[in-house]
Amino acid sequence: MKNVINIYQRDLKSILANPVALIIIAGICLLPSLYAWINIFACWDPYGNTSTIPVAVVNQDKGTVYLDKTINMGNSIVDKLKTNQQIGWKFVDEKKADLGVVDGTYFAVIVIPSDFSASFASVLTNSPKKPEIIYKVDTKDNPVATKITETAKNSLVDQISSSFIATVNETLFATFNKVGQDAEANKNQLIQWKDEIIQVNRNMDLILNSLQDINSRSSNLSSLLIELNATMPSVGSQLSTIGQFNENNANMIKTTQQTLTQSFNNIETNLNNVQASVIRIHDLLNGINSSNTSVAQANSNLDQVNRIVNALNDQLSINLKYLQQLNNAIPSAQVAKLIASLQSIQSSLADESNKLSSLQEQLNSAHTINQTMLDQINNDMTNMNLQIIDATKLYNSSARNSLNEISNNLITATSEAANLISSAQGLQGQIDSLMSTAIEGSQLSAKVSGDLRNRLLEYKDIIARLSDKLQMISNNDLAQIITILQSNPELMGSFVSSPFNLREEPIYVVPNYGSAMAPVYSVLALWVGTLIMTSLLKTEVPNFQGSETYTIRERHFGKMLTFITLALIQGLIIVLGDKLLLGVYSVNTPLLIVAALVSSLTFAVITYTLVSLLGNFGKALAIVYMIMQLAGSGGTYPIEVDPLILRILQPTFPFTYAISAFREAIAGPLISKVILDFFMLLLFAAIFVLAGYFLKKPLYERVHRFETNFKLSGIGE
Repeated sequence: MKNVINIYQRDLKSILANPVALIIIAGICLLPSLYAWINIFACWDPYGNTSTIPVAVVNQDKGTVYLDKTINMGNSIVDKLKTNQQIGWKFVDEKKADLGVVDGTYFAVIVIPSDFSASFASVLTNSPKKPEIIYKVDTKDNPVATKITETAKNSLVDQISSSFIATVNETLFATFNKVGQDAEANKNQLIQWKDEIIQVNRNMDLILNSLQDINSRSSNLSSLLIELNATMPSVGSQLSTIGQFNENNANMIKTTQQTLTQSFNNIETNLNNVQASVIRIHDLLNGINSSNTSVAQANSNLDQVNRIVNALNDQLSINLKYLQQLNNAIPSAQVAKLIASLQSIQSSLADESNKLSSLQEQLNSAHTINQTMLDQINNDMTNMNLQIIDATKLYNSSARNSLNEISNNLITATSEAANLISSAQGLQGQIDSLMSTAIEGSQLSAKVSGDLRNRLLEYKDIIARLSDKLQMISNNDLAQIITILQSNPELMGSFVSSPFNLREEPIYVVPNYGSAMAPVYSVLALWVGTLIMTSLLKTEVPNFQGSETYTIRERHFGKMLTFITLALIQGLIIVLGDKLLLGVYSVNTPLLIVAALVSSLTFAVITYTLVSLLGNFGKALAIVYMIMQLAGSGGTYPIEVDPLILRILQPTFPFTYAISAFREAIAGPLISKVILDFFMLLLFAAIFVLAGYFLKKPLYERVHRFETNFKLSGIGE
């Protein structure tokens, strides 16, 4: 080891003692950094300067008339492009554009044909024609510029499509807006029509049978009226008596109606109380915890729950008994449905009462809460609460209406009866003339009822289909449709053309393209720096006094230390220049410096070992290895788009880990990734150190003879 250090110290003294050598070494250390800095600076923000890329635009659109309005999409496009600074748009005629794209004046040409607007307008006709934009590009001059102009072209097409869709939809929604205003003004009538059509369909058979019955009986109505006329004298004397009775009956029913209304309100109040009680049960059950609640506290809570459950059961029984009596007297489908719902809730209460008793027995015997059973009861109470909510909704939405209808029908029927009797008393003197008119009316009734029945039979299927469709539309749906139709036409047109915005949330932020490419060019410069050293500096130790005792291995590693030192200086210059001169962005600057130094060390060991072991052949291998790494390390393009052979070899390239380490320092480090990168770089260095240790001596004589013969040829050193 002492001899290795002596060789290293002698090289350093030789450099410092010889001004020429010092100048050469300074150039070797500085030259690689120029390679990195110039390339990074050149690509610092290429996509921010695309406004200087000339693209010709030729507008030949003649316009068209759409909905009595003249439109010219070509002129609109040109007006928008004049305010677009992303590309250097040049507005010229077709001849100048074609000549310019051939001689390189323009990178691309976009031609808007004369029928462009007409083709767009035809989309809304029976014979639509898809509009076209002609795109001509010079793929010879610069491939990157071609990609940029293609992106601009695609963006332009998207913008045109969005603008057209927005314009068309704005026109459509303007029409819809007027329809929506008319619909809003007649919303209640629309809802009534919908309900009436559904009701007609549901009662179609009854209507048809009734019309048939009217038709069949109308022919016998005349004789029936004649017989009725004979009985009219006795009817008059009875009407007064019936009228007095009906008046007394009306007062009684009115009082009954008030009582019924109060009872109906009590039912709703009771249902709300039941729901509040179930919520209270939830709170009591949640206050019981198998590990934190004492047995006494748990028993107290369960006793309260049992009392509430029993009270609920009694309350439901009273309501059920009342509703059942009312439904038996005057049957109603909605009331029957409410009764069934309340009976289901009462049955669930009975089940929960049994479970609560079982839970309390286990608590008293085992002095601990059965958490599984407690959770089950809690879940059952949640489901029961949903049942109560449904029952309340059912009561408010339909059952209450049915009950009110029953109550109202009583007083209405009595009132109508009184009016009818009063009218009958007043009309008694005119009954003879009415009878003759009624006989004629019965004949007309037979004809009208027959015609109406035939017409209903003709449209029965259509009414049924329409009813099915209308039943799928709720009143809320109809209101929403009207609201949409009344929406702002400009807002809806814009929304339909572009229904969402894309929000970017970058994970690792690199503010400019130059900083993003700095890892590639810096790592490449580090390798180039080691190649320059192996080309200009000797890898063999010259003979000097006392060197005859040095072994081949000692000479090899002594010289390696010199190359490593110079490589570290190169790396430090490159990374400090990246940061201080160019302003390369980095999240962790110390890590960036360490990445440069570790990469420099590894590259110096690899290239020096190749040249020291194999001479000129090793130099060639180092260059080939650099070329393969540049293509297959995933530095410029994602490795996934490279050929399969490069994807397989990528893990064997030091560039892969050096570039990755630089990126971690620049964009934000992931510690596991950084550790892997440094480990692999040092592993490469260790492998080549071992290769030099074991192969230097066996290969020395053969390589020495090969190099000597090459020099004797007079064409190499």
